[in-house]
Amino acid sequence: MNIQERIMRFFVEKRRSDGLEPGTDLFKGGYVDSLFALEIVVFLEKEFKIRLKNKDINENNFKTIENMAAVVERYIV
Repeated sequence: MNIQERIMRFFVEKRRSDGLEPGTDLFKGGYVDSLFALEIVVFLEKEFKIRLKNKDINENNFKTIENMAAVVERYIV
């Protein structure tokens, strides 16, 4: 299972995946609010055994599942 699939699985488990695609704008689509954004950060750090820097926790990097996967890839490559 690749990074995008693992992130998508998280959204499915949290019941926030109806109509969701890897390139969907998560904020405009209503998939993410501020509290859920924090859950995503915790999930990414635990799931991929990384520690995100504050500069990487921004709206652009969390706008889509594709963007999140790209951030994770930078940490694990």
